[in-house]
This record gives sequence, structure tokens and C-alpha cells, in this order.
Amino acid sequence: MMAITKEEETAAELELKARVFHFGEYKGAQEDKLLESLNCKVLDVYRQCVGVQQESNLGTVQMLTIIEHQLDELLENLERVPQVKIEQAEKAKEKERRQRLREEKAKMQKQLQEERLQRAQARAQAEIKKKRGRRLVFRSRPPALKTKEEPENELLDKEKEEQLFFFT
Repeated sequence: MMAITKEEETAAELELKARVFHFGEYKGAQEDKLLESLNCKVLDVYRQCVGVQQESNLGTVQMLTIIEHQLDELLENLERVPQVKIEQAEKAKEKERRQRLREEKAKMQKQLQEERLQRAQARAQAEIKKKRGRRLVFRSRPPALKTKEEPENELLDKEKEEQLFFFT
């Protein structure tokens, strides 16, 4: 009886863990693809850091531990290197990076120029479209008529002037 109750408790715990693990929707195919792509990326990093000669069907976690161990060793070795040499190496890398960016920019501009040239050649070699018939001309609006109005002020000014002239 005790063994049966113990097995039932274990089964209940496993069922609870399964519910917690599968809470929501289970997307096994997507997770498998994600794990496979992650494994490929870790394998690439492993090959770059450690080399191909030591590869022997290691798991992803094992490869990561080896990479981490090698990184720790490299960091310890870096602390032993004089600061002047580190700065020189950083300057050289920065100079190389800027040179690479310049080359890429020049390459892109050359490619854009070639594309423009090809488009210009295509336009030049394209068949000329001749327009037929009369050209469409939009009618212009007639000018607005301006009416001349004599302001009343001028009339009043003339009357005052006449009164002053005759009566003074």
C-alpha cells in the first residue's frame, strides 16, 4: 500500500510538472527548429574558437563549456600582456575596420554608378515614342476686370478747393 501511494504521489508530481511545462500552446516543431539553429550557431563558434580537429560529436552544452573555458584562458592571458601592446593592437584593428568600411562604401558607390549608367543606356537605346495629334494646351483664365471707382474723397477735395478759390 505504501508503495502504491508513493507511486501515485510521484505520478501526481510529474503530472503537475507536465502541466506547468506545457502551460499554453506547445509548439514542438518551432522549438526543434530553434534548437537546431542554435546548435548550428554554437558549432560555428566552436569551430572558430577551438578548431575542427577536436570536434567529436559533442553536445551543445559541452561545446559551450569548452568555449567558455577557452575564453577564460584568453582573458587571463590578456591581463598579462602589457597595456601598450593592447592599445597598439586596438589601433590596428580600428584602422583595419575603417579601411574596410571605406572599401565597402566605394564598392557600393561604384555599383550605384554602374546601375545608373545601365539605366541611362537603356533609356538611350529605348525606342523613341512619337507623339501623335495636337498637343493638349490648357486654357488660361481671362484676366480679372478691375473697375475704376473715383473715391468720394477726391470729390470732396475738389469742392473745398473751389470754395476756397472763389470765396476767399
